[in-house]
Amino acid sequence: MNRFFPNTLILFVSSLFLDADVVSEKKWFSETPQNHADLNAIQDRLRLILSEAKKSLVAIESDDGAGSGVIVSEDGLVLTAAHVIGKTGKKMKVRLPNGKSLPAVSLGGSEISDAGMLKITKKGKWPHVQIEKMNSSKVGDWCFAIGHPGGFDKERGIIVRLGRVIGKTEDTLQSDSRLLGGDSGGPLFNLDGKVIAIHSRISKEPDQNFHVPIECFHINWDFYREGQLLTFDKLEEKGFLGVSCEATKDGLMILNVVEGSSAQKIGLQKNDVLYSLDGEKLDSREELTILISGKKPNEAVTIEYHRGEKQLSLRVVLGERPTE
Repeated sequence: MNRFFPNTLILFVSSLFLDADVVSEKKWFSETPQNHADLNAIQDRLRLILSEAKKSLVAIESDDGAGSGVIVSEDGLVLTAAHVIGKTGKKMKVRLPNGKSLPAVSLGGSEISDAGMLKITKKGKWPHVQIEKMNSSKVGDWCFAIGHPGGFDKERGIIVRLGRVIGKTEDTLQSDSRLLGGDSGGPLFNLDGKVIAIHSRISKEPDQNFHVPIECFHINWDFYREGQLLTFDKLEEKGFLGVSCEATKDGLMILNVVEGSSAQKIGLQKNDVLYSLDGEKLDSREELTILISGKKPNEAVTIEYHRGEKQLSLRVVLGERPTE
């Protein structure tokens, strides 16, 4: 169902009918839509929050590419995708919905999650939105994507696509809000009007829309804000522990230990749960990667972990990353 709103906003409504047991706790959507009244309630909610959401959207322009972003602070901090900023300290421009162009500079991010930050360098009080708290979004939640597909076009306006969260891991959120070229770095909102993710990978398939969960920004906020960029090239030069993990409520549970690695040599095992490295709490795989990337081969770190009911601590000397 396509509906045209004022200011040439285009709303693509997708996957309106899902399983009845996937519900929202919000009053404007208490069960799977069954009739036009239910759909109108969702549409009315979207209209209510869209005005503020679109004020924060920016088109990002540089000499080597373009994308989208969202302003999340009064002084002009912008969240976007790492592949949009490319590197730290790069001079860029952001364009507000009214067409006004502002100078900006890229800060930090991660090529692993594709999270990126930049900052408007002109002083002012800029329109902005809130980001959602940690672990608030879930599969089945309604969401909407905005961006500048094809680049900034003031006459066309901002394109809006309504959908649902259809998948989520610690470092990837998947929705059926269709993304297009130029959307990269733009925001995915919930129906509270808060940013829950940033657009990342775009596919021709309607359900293959991948976003950086806002949790990636929360966990590594200071690292990104300080202008640090985690790249795959840098990882080749840094220390190597040798574990693959998945996030749990208690820390990072080891799924596999690389043969011959430092982790194997000190006796770390599958199902051990790492919760601290050099006193830093471990909440995500990317956070572990960032902490290890700050170390060189042959540097020692202290790892605290659980093995069953036991709370253990080990000092480990990091190795070199395998070349294959």
